[in-house]
Amino acid sequence: MSSPPDSSESSSFSPFETESGPSASPASASDRDVSQSAFERITAFETVLIAGGVVLFLALLYQMQVAPQEETFLNPPLVGLAGALLLWPLRRQKAARALMLSGGVLLLLWTMDKLSRVLIPFAGVYVLAYLLNPLMAGLRERFRLPRWVSSLLITSAVVGTFALFILILAPSVADQVDVLSERLLDGVGGLRSWLASSTVLDTLARTGLVEKQEALQQLQALIQRQARRLPEAVEGVASSLGSVLGIVTIVALVPVLLFYTLRDYPDIQESLMELFPTAGGRRDYLVQAGSIVGQYLRGQLMISSIAAFNVSVLLFIFDIPFWLIIGLLAGLLNFIPQLGAIITMFVGGLVAFLLGGWVKAAVVVAVLVGESFLEQSVLTPNILSYQVGLHPLLVLFSLLTFGMFLGVFGLLIAVPLTAILVTGYRAYREELTLELGEYRGEADANGS
Repeated sequence: MSSPPDSSESSSFSPFETESGPSASPASASDRDVSQSAFERITAFETVLIAGGVVLFLALLYQMQVAPQEETFLNPPLVGLAGALLLWPLRRQKAARALMLSGGVLLLLWTMDKLSRVLIPFAGVYVLAYLLNPLMAGLRERFRLPRWVSSLLITSAVVGTFALFILILAPSVADQVDVLSERLLDGVGGLRSWLASSTVLDTLARTGLVEKQEALQQLQALIQRQARRLPEAVEGVASSLGSVLGIVTIVALVPVLLFYTLRDYPDIQESLMELFPTAGGRRDYLVQAGSIVGQYLRGQLMISSIAAFNVSVLLFIFDIPFWLIIGLLAGLLNFIPQLGAIITMFVGGLVAFLLGGWVKAAVVVAVLVGESFLEQSVLTPNILSYQVGLHPLLVLFSLLTFGMFLGVFGLLIAVPLTAILVTGYRAYREELTLELGEYRGEADANGS
């Protein structure tokens, strides 16, 4: 009789282990090697794509910085398209998304800069429709007019006002600018003689702060340069308005754009708001920021118009030379808080002093000081009956910052744009605080 098989032998010759153990282990090792090599190949492929995206991003920066050449095939849009196609397979990775997002933002800003002449009428018309929308709502509510009728009436009034300004005030402003430039150039010699005979520069020279002759030469050169820029600026504006694009834009395009923008303003505003990110799933910060900016611009526009009218009329009554230019300058610079009044007093007083003497300069300064007092005590509390919510130091910082990067245009948009940024930041901070509070509450509940 045969003995029963040994347990060790039975275990060593088990069919299950024979099929799944030793015979399967080489296959598993092979599969692991194949998967590891495939992972390495995919990683290398992704690395090549990321490197190519970085190279194309640098090429995009180079194409934006260098002046375009007529015979060159590559341009920033083509380079950006090539980068997007190259990184599209890796769009789920953070590095690829960061490159695509940064390149897209740069390409958008570059495109807006290149299309600025085309976009400016659209942006200006939208801002104008934004300012006139409450008037349109009032007309519709009071007279029960259809929206297209209200849009047509407001557009006709705006076009008529602009036409009157071009036909009546523009020639007078251009003539006064030319005469002012000539008078300033003629008065440079008299100013130099007055400074040379006065004791102000002598006192400063004795202290070692300035060199008298060098200061006179620099002041003379500065006034001559600025005086020559006045007619050049007027000629530049006239040439831009006199071009074919300017004529088409002003005569035909702007009224049509204003009519359709006013008629469909709610839909356009809603579409634009959807382009901005949400805070907690809502865009309440956009409504708040828009309300602040809208009230600021409407109130400031009304106050600036009143200031320009008051200053111009008073200077005309006192027979101040170039009263219209000084009045328009006072109204325009009124949009710049804190600094606008100081700049107007300095420029207006200097012009009046050079061309009319101390008495005329004192009259200009007195009129501007009186207008400033009227604004601060009567106009601003009644017309601008809200606070932007910005600290005076923040206002001055924003004015200097935006003015450094964008010039006069930056000074005009500094306060409303800063109000938008601050409002967005407050909404983001409140949402972040809310999320952190909820997180702490859940953590305390789990801990208890």
